[in-house]
Amino acid sequence: LHQKRLPDKMPTRVLGAVLLASVVAGIKLNSGYDLDVGERSSAPAVNVTPATCYYNGDYSDNVVAATAATTAFATSHHYTAYPGDDVQLFGEPLDGLVPAKTFWSASLNDTLTTASAEGLAWAANPANGYVFQRVEGYCSPAPTATCQQELVTMWSNARKDSFLVAKTGEHYNTAVSAGYTTNWTECYGAASSSAGKWTGGTGLWTAWPDQPQSGIPWPKSKDLLGWEYLSGANPGYGGGDHVQRSADTWYPSWSADGNLYTPWTDGNVKDDVTGQHVGSGSGGKGDSLNSTTGQAKIVGDDPFNLTVTDVKVFTSSTYPYKGRYPCGTLCVNDTWFYSTYMLDNPNSSLPNGSNTGPNPGPNCGNWCIQGPVTDFRYSTDNGATWTEPRIRATSPSDNVFGETAAHNAKVKFGAPHFVDFGKNLEHSPDGKAYLVGHGASRPEAIQAWMLGDEVYMARVTPTVEAINDKSQWEFYAGGTGSNAKWVQGDVSAAVPLVKWDDHTGVVTMTYFAALKKYILTISTASYYPSMVKQFDTYFLESDSITGPWAYVNYNSEFGPEAYFCHHPSKFLAVEANTTAKVYDAFLMYSANFAFRDGSNPPNSAYHMNLQQARIPLSDAFAARLAVRYAAK
Repeated sequence: LHQKRLPDKMPTRVLGAVLLASVVAGIKLNSGYDLDVGERSSAPAVNVTPATCYYNGDYSDNVVAATAATTAFATSHHYTAYPGDDVQLFGEPLDGLVPAKTFWSASLNDTLTTASAEGLAWAANPANGYVFQRVEGYCSPAPTATCQQELVTMWSNARKDSFLVAKTGEHYNTAVSAGYTTNWTECYGAASSSAGKWTGGTGLWTAWPDQPQSGIPWPKSKDLLGWEYLSGANPGYGGGDHVQRSADTWYPSWSADGNLYTPWTDGNVKDDVTGQHVGSGSGGKGDSLNSTTGQAKIVGDDPFNLTVTDVKVFTSSTYPYKGRYPCGTLCVNDTWFYSTYMLDNPNSSLPNGSNTGPNPGPNCGNWCIQGPVTDFRYSTDNGATWTEPRIRATSPSDNVFGETAAHNAKVKFGAPHFVDFGKNLEHSPDGKAYLVGHGASRPEAIQAWMLGDEVYMARVTPTVEAINDKSQWEFYAGGTGSNAKWVQGDVSAAVPLVKWDDHTGVVTMTYFAALKKYILTISTASYYPSMVKQFDTYFLESDSITGPWAYVNYNSEFGPEAYFCHHPSKFLAVEANTTAKVYDAFLMYSANFAFRDGSNPPNSAYHMNLQQARIPLSDAFAARLAVRYAAK
């Protein structure tokens, strides 16, 4: 999973940021940790635009784009986008703000963005040849509580190029190293005194725009009104600090001992205790097609101060496919269950001459054939030793559910994951383990590792005797709530829990006990069917594990290439804040294995991301929760 492909375009986002104001009490997480949230506000959101830097070597010109028009100019004139959203401009003329105006000089081949008296005078000088283009955004002429990002214009006399940057930011340092000097301070951009804890954040609560692709088949939720993140509160794990790249496929389960036990793969993870770096790769190699899957223990209750340790790998064969990757893991009653699934590419051939056959075009670019879940290996000593039923499968259908992806067959349980019911299955409705996976049934469907048509669900009593026995599994067969039907032992009778052709992908589900809501998190291709460009992530909610479902928010181009997204129950709030009408959580995900142009939210990268988030609540739902909490 390490191909690189350049983007077709760099989209501009206008994000709603909630300014941080009144101090409130900390948040109690399910982990027991009291999270100090600092300053927050329930004031109406304002628009903040993270500007993207572009550069064209032929013109020796830097462009700072915070509007669709400037972005279109940069991309149509073959400017290259560079990561690092240093400049944060407001998207509306609030009281006390001044416009940052963009000018173009054909004689200098220079794009100038300025808000200061000095810069406007420079632009007005006829000798410089600047022509006004547009207002790029708004900023403050002096520092304020929410505008402390000093923006300066730098100038290269050799290149005749101006460059608007955040002082001491990434692009400022790049400009200094290239011989640019600071001409003047322009204004102060959007950043608070509690600016990002880790990298590049504004310290603002930021609402991700709800921008679903056309045809979304669910109504908008009346209870959960969106999804917001705290910019800069996104520590990364696995690389030894909070920013280094490491690996992906982090799906921890909360054990009765209080620790999280997780898979990972395709990278190198540093053990925070021993200092050892351990590598894993899940693509099959050599005639044996052996691959490895990683494992680790995550210790700690503070999401900003976790320790990754007991880092190891396990070897098994991908045969008769080309990849064998981690998926659902479950820790229950002192047993750790760890499942893997198969992947392949169209018409791939194996050493014994077998192949998977064709797949509908166009080619998705990376692991275009979603294979079946293999089985569930298990450990009763926290991963020190394992019992694995299938070190090497004997045929494409030799797996726990008997599904196959050979010859363009579709599977129902691709990359399945256990529903997160809290520590040791605390909130399971019946003591059983539930599994969700993305699938397809149309022959013409492209079912890849992050793409499909449907989501399926199954359940089982989580014992070592039952979990690898298909006859013990019950498959969801339709209906909602108390009318839901289940069929035992027959995966062919399973029907979709949700369906949206060409718009599902890796799926997870978490029970939000404080809300009595089930949250489905689904990630899929932004640009169908590409598996190497941006990804979308969206959230569905229901009062019942079988629906009906409503959608909460559709995060277009989240990450911008985030995947394997889920809300770990250990880091959910014990209760909603019914006064501010928000519910606090953390979103864990991997990001940007192939598409590395930008990082949004800040510090989204190829490691274990743990983004602090919250969900706005409707007035009526917050009131109902307040009554329930008071009664409790």
